[in-house]
Amino acid sequence: MSAAPDVPSALSGAAARTTVTAAVAAGLGVLAWWLLRLGAHDATLVRWECFAGTCATDDFAGAAPVLGGMALLATAAVAWPVTRRATPGLAAVLGSGALLAGWSAAVSDGLSTDQAVRRPVLVAALVLALGLVAALWGGIRTLRDAGGLARLRGRTGTWARVRDYESAPGPVVGATVHFDDARGVRHAVRTRVPRAAFTHPPRAYYDPERPDDPQRLVVVVPSPPLTAAGRRAREQAVRALLPLPDDDLAGGGTAGAGREGPGRDGSG
Repeated sequence: MSAAPDVPSALSGAAARTTVTAAVAAGLGVLAWWLLRLGAHDATLVRWECFAGTCATDDFAGAAPVLGGMALLATAAVAWPVTRRATPGLAAVLGSGALLAGWSAAVSDGLSTDQAVRRPVLVAALVLALGLVAALWGGIRTLRDAGGLARLRGRTGTWARVRDYESAPGPVVGATVHFDDARGVRHAVRTRVPRAAFTHPPRAYYDPERPDDPQRLVVVVPSPPLTAAGRRAREQAVRALLPLPDDDLAGGGTAGAGREGPGRDGSG
């Protein structure tokens, strides 16, 4: 029985990068929340000086909403590699929730009245509700794309390579999936895979008890790195992890010329 090969650093470091990204996004999110809540809470305390059609203030709370919006955009940009499809909904929930908290506290502290904030509260509450729906929908899609739903069903994930695709239209095509299980045993399973698996390295989630069962095999394509260098490093790492007999042939790489898989119209 052969031992499972060591995972290249380009692949094993993904968890650490995800943790760092999530931590930075969380920090920016806290900053965005604080700024937006401050702007909503202290809005009636800000004193503006207007002259020649322009207004200005030296009160930090006056700039807090703009700064909070910028921090919110930065949060979404940083969180995107992790939260993906759920990002717009989460940003809407964070922003509207901060504003609602600020207005509610302002009323409680006697800085404003229910009547004065009724309209913006209704708008923010609507945005919050829509954001929750979008975040839930996007979160489910993101979990599915990342293999999270397969893991919940007891599947074991590993990097894979695909070959011998069928020329057929649609986002999913037939192909042979090559992967090593946890014991280092190589498997080649004919099943349906996302078309994107021929452009970016996929992951195969197999049943440890029946790894060769195509009905239990789930193939997903993780979100690729944002940079070309990162994408190239991942492709080379997967190729080194799972060498195939045709790798020495021209165009035998993961996404080499002539082996990219079927085109969008099904032509190979």
